[in-house]
Amino acid sequence: MGKRKANKSEDPIDSASMDVSEEEGEEEVDSDEGVSDGEENAHLEEEIVDIDFDFFDPKPIDFHSIKNLMIQLFSADAELFSISELTELIIGQPLLGTTVKVDGSDSDPYAVLTVLNMNEYSEKKCIKDLVTYLLDKTKQDSVLNEKLDTLLKKGSTEHVGLILSERLINMPVQIVPPMYKMLQEEIQWAVDDNEPYNFEWYLVLSKTYQEVVSTLDDESKPSKNQKKKKAKSEPTIFYFHPEDEIIEQNAEYQLNFNFTKQPSVSDSKRTFSNFGIVPAMKLFLFNKSKFDNLVRGLENACK
Repeated sequence: MGKRKANKSEDPIDSASMDVSEEEGEEEVDSDEGVSDGEENAHLEEEIVDIDFDFFDPKPIDFHSIKNLMIQLFSADAELFSISELTELIIGQPLLGTTVKVDGSDSDPYAVLTVLNMNEYSEKKCIKDLVTYLLDKTKQDSVLNEKLDTLLKKGSTEHVGLILSERLINMPVQIVPPMYKMLQEEIQWAVDDNEPYNFEWYLVLSKTYQEVVSTLDDESKPSKNQKKKKAKSEPTIFYFHPEDEIIEQNAEYQLNFNFTKQPSVSDSKRTFSNFGIVPAMKLFLFNKSKFDNLVRGLENACK
């Protein structure tokens, strides 16, 4: 059964169907060459495979899979927070947020998107630690740091929704627009029911890759009597998820920052680091007035 509440949606979305093309055969022979020695012409055939992605509410059976997705999101810094407690908050609000599965409701989710009220859960250790972490990371941007400090301090009337989104690497980006659309509708339903989801701001954390390129402070070549000026690093940012480009367009505030802890050095990560590419994170903060535009941008980008 699909995720959507049928009594609150005129056009429920239960699943998304994706077409996957597969090529078979080794080579293509020109038609004028004919067939030799009784062999048939080699040719390419395209096979269409339909995959149904079903949307479900988060539930207790998803605990370990969602926890692993959160560890994947925060990478090495995941050990700085209580990821288990964070996961419990996610599955503790089953009417808000979406998981994506392919083998029924009891299978493991391949993607998750949800929002947590950082003000409502301010006394939870995982949120306390996350707030401390973000305020420390934003010290390099005094304007953003002051904004977050004001929004997240006790007694703030402008609540912040922490959007958490992560998926397995082979999941198509086409699942993202309906997930955000459903999240937007569920937030409105919750507000209509006087539940604490009337957010003024949304905070998104996303993974990036940074390519570090060294440049000289002075572009001119130093003379013999001049000391060569110290090189500085100019990072180029790449997104893991293409939808982050749409989020960036709607963000009033944004900041790139490095992980506190170094990720474990696997072979794949060593290959990236050898080329000066390191994993990092990015923070986006946007006002609720941009949510409609964000959803439209995602839908248009994935047409």
